[in-house]
Amino acid sequence: MEYTPPPKPQLSSRANAFSIAALMSSGRSKDKESPESTIKPLEQFVEKSSCAQPLSDLSSLDPHGDFSSSPSSLCTEPLIPTTPIIPSEEMAKISCSLETKELWDKFHELGTEMIITKSGRRMFPTIRVSFSGVDPEAKYIVLMDIVPVDNKRYRYAYHRSSWLVAGKADPPLPARLYVHPDSPFTGEQLLKQMVSFEKVKLTNNELDQHGHIILNSMHKYQPRVHIIKKKDHTASLLNLKSEEFRTFIFPETVFTAVTAYQNQLITKLKIDSNPFAKGFRDSSRLTDIER
Repeated sequence: MEYTPPPKPQLSSRANAFSIAALMSSGRSKDKESPESTIKPLEQFVEKSSCAQPLSDLSSLDPHGDFSSSPSSLCTEPLIPTTPIIPSEEMAKISCSLETKELWDKFHELGTEMIITKSGRRMFPTIRVSFSGVDPEAKYIVLMDIVPVDNKRYRYAYHRSSWLVAGKADPPLPARLYVHPDSPFTGEQLLKQMVSFEKVKLTNNELDQHGHIILNSMHKYQPRVHIIKKKDHTASLLNLKSEEFRTFIFPETVFTAVTAYQNQLITKLKIDSNPFAKGFRDSSRLTDIER
């Protein structure tokens, strides 16, 4: 009787995506992809670089670099160029204001902390901005990214109620851009409405497939808001180097990524300020003073 080998087990779609064969084939096919085919929905656009360049050293980046660097290089050029550029006269007119600045200031005085989880956690306070000086007839793409403040890792000293440097930063994680899902906006829309990044989620899962921003715990980060004037011929975001854009940084939004709050005053301020934290305010776990 002829022996028939049993059929090979079928991998699930998730398992198949991480199989050795799939990884090898994906490596060969990357070079053949056209720029248009590499663009996913804007709200989940993932930057093609892993960069832990601290803010203080950003000026040392090569503004003419590309993504074809050797695999051994630690940091490739971010999608949003970090070398300061002189904006055009039109873009120089644009200004950006941080909404709920008073709330951000309260957190900043204490040392803002943001929770990161495997599944992703939304930021509070939320980054909300308003623009002025835009062309009402033009179209704009609004993005946000979060970059390291420095190349250090921190720890919280409870006896001193302060953050101390604990050593060198952990290896860099994949850098990502979050494009606001309502992009592109018309200039008229931006003049009338506030742009809120309440859907941004922070994670420490390096294999995240949901477009969340990946951060290292116990590291300090600076959110950045970018506005890009969209040209009619712009089919993708891969050619940002040729686009007109402005970057806005609000120092009061600097935060330390944590998996659990370290400063009890931050915990209390989050509960008192967050309208979605009513369950915590009513919790029996809190003391009368905390309530």
